[in-house]
Amino acid sequence: MDHLPAPGSRLIVLAFEGWNDAAEAATSFARDLIEQMGLRHVGMIGGEEFYDFQTHRPSVSRGEDGSARIDWPGTEIHAGTVRGTGIPLEVIVGDEPAFLWRRFASLIVDRVEDGDVVVLLGALLADTVHSRPIPITVTSERPEDVPAANAVRSDYEGPTGIIGVLAHELSAAGRSPVSLWAAVPGYLAGSPSPKAHLALLGALEELTGLVLDQGGLVDASRDWEADAEAAIAADDDLAAYIHRLESMTDAADLPEASGDAIAAEFERYLHRRNDDGRAD
Repeated sequence: MDHLPAPGSRLIVLAFEGWNDAAEAATSFARDLIEQMGLRHVGMIGGEEFYDFQTHRPSVSRGEDGSARIDWPGTEIHAGTVRGTGIPLEVIVGDEPAFLWRRFASLIVDRVEDGDVVVLLGALLADTVHSRPIPITVTSERPEDVPAANAVRSDYEGPTGIIGVLAHELSAAGRSPVSLWAAVPGYLAGSPSPKAHLALLGALEELTGLVLDQGGLVDASRDWEADAEAAIAADDDLAAYIHRLESMTDAADLPEASGDAIAAEFERYLHRRNDDGRAD
């Protein structure tokens, strides 16, 4: 789609650990992008005004001479260019702040200038299956402002994370960011998902026209699927649920494959599991 910045402007990619980062898909891709492009650390948004150090504790690291250093939680800013293109690239990644979200969001908004293209990365738990492609949703608060992104306006209502706040605040400031959301299978919430990471990589490629290095993600995704199959094979109830979910996913054009039907099936699965627990 070649949704790229105007000459002299930047492509800015943001991801945050926590509520917006199911299976660590968004932040793992952001850090992969930093490494691929050889970006340099240029700044940090942190400090006691934004973070609870009992929830995200600082850590001690030591150099080769044994000297200690405290690494504080925060949001790191890395900058450079997209290799082979010269397009200025900035990747902002870190912990979701605990306090003063409006103040935090204003610092991000102030960094974005006219002509910059902003891409927000997120991952959420959903009624999807590991054996099928990871769905990616492309959204914008003002899709008419970013026709090249082929985005839709989200109709979500409810609690939100820092990605949702930034999408709103940037749009209100006339910056029109695009959000890429990966839908990770809810029954695999406890482990990182290279397949969701790979899906976000592919979505950014499709959005921008850039070509990125997949590295070992394809093999890692196959291993992730194999591990999931092994776990499912040991749980008859889960295997039956996954089989029905696969059938509903494959027949997504039929009325019975609606999101409500999938959610109801998941509720039935959980109910059976709870009944089994009481029976024991």
